[in-house]
Amino acid sequence: MEQLILNIKNKSKIPFLKELLKRLEFVEVVEPKKLSSKEKKILADLEEAVDFVNKYKKGSTKAKTINQLLDEL
Repeated sequence: MEQLILNIKNKSKIPFLKELLKRLEFVEVVEPKKLSSKEKKILADLEEAVDFVNKYKKGSTKAKTINQLLDEL
């Protein structure tokens, strides 16, 4: 099975496109799951962590030492 991601420029055409795709017997339409606020927060935190690691790898930011982290506790 293959998957395609479509970017629809005109939002008013989305219902038409969904109905058209549902009528094709060889296409299965799967609606994206709505994220809860907790899931959105987790994803935002994860994105921030990945951004920090990327900056650290590039040398544009410094990480704390383990001793500094333990001192904060």
